[in-house]
Amino acid sequence: MKSMNILLTNEEGCFAPGIIALAKTLSTQHRVVIAAPISPLSGAGHTLTNGNAPIRVRQYFTQLSKVKIFAVTGTPCDCVTLALDKLLKSKPDLIISGIDGANNRGETMLSSGVVSAAIQGTIQGIPSIAVSANLENAKGETEFRKVANVFAKHLPDFVRLIKQGAVTLNVNFPTDFSKRKIKYTHATDGLIDNKYYSEGNSFGLFYYWLKTPRMGFGLEALDQKGDLYWLKRNFITVTPLKLDLTCYKSIPLLEKALGLVSPVTIETHPKGIRSGK
Repeated sequence: MKSMNILLTNEEGCFAPGIIALAKTLSTQHRVVIAAPISPLSGAGHTLTNGNAPIRVRQYFTQLSKVKIFAVTGTPCDCVTLALDKLLKSKPDLIISGIDGANNRGETMLSSGVVSAAIQGTIQGIPSIAVSANLENAKGETEFRKVANVFAKHLPDFVRLIKQGAVTLNVNFPTDFSKRKIKYTHATDGLIDNKYYSEGNSFGLFYYWLKTPRMGFGLEALDQKGDLYWLKRNFITVTPLKLDLTCYKSIPLLEKALGLVSPVTIETHPKGIRSGK
C-alpha cells in the first residue's frame, strides 16, 4: 500500500493506549500526526466549540519520534477541524478516529465522539474511519496493538471502499477476533437506556451522574442481524455511514397529509432524485 499522511484522533485523550497503539503500528509505513483531546471526552458526540471558549493546543515530544502529538482542549470534532485548518501543513490522505476501548455499534454511535470525529472528517472532504474494540477491561497497549495490527492489514480494503462509496466507515472489533472474520453490515436499531444515579450533600442539594449508556436490546434486535448480531458471533463489523439523515420515504407522506405538491420526484437516494414536471 502506498504511504499516506494520516491524522489520528479519538475521544479518550491524546495519550490513551488505543490511539498510541494505532500510531505505533501505522507510523512504520505512513506519516502520522495525532490531534486529540488533552483529556477524555467520552460521549461528546458531534459537539463543536462555537466561540464560547478558546481552544488551546500543546505539542508534545515523546518517544514516538516520527509522530507529532497535538493535545487539544476541545472536542474530538474540534480536533479534526482545527488540525485541518491550522495544525497540519497539508491535508491528510486519511483520518482515523480511535481506537476506542468500547464498541460504538447501533445507536450508541450517535453520541460517540469517535464516530462523530470520523464523520466530521468526511464532511471536510477527507476519507475517514472510526475504529472501536470491546476492550473495556484492557490494561495498557498490548490488546490495542493486536487490534491495530489486524486493522492495518485490512486498511487498503477499507480505503478503497471509502473512495468508491464516499462514506464514513464505522469498524468494530469483538472481544475475540482471533479468526479475523469481517462482516459488512448495518447498524442495529435499538433503544439507548440512559440511567442516572443521584448523590446528595450535607446541605440537602442533589446532583446526578449519567451511568454508562446501555443499549436496550432484546431478541428482536438480534433478529435484525446487524452489527450487534455479528459482534456477538466474533465478527469484525464494518458499517458504512452516510451524511444525509433525511427520511426520504416520509416526504411524500407529509406532503400528502398537508395537501402539497412536491417540486421533485423522489424514488431513491441519492441518485434517484430528479426534477419533477
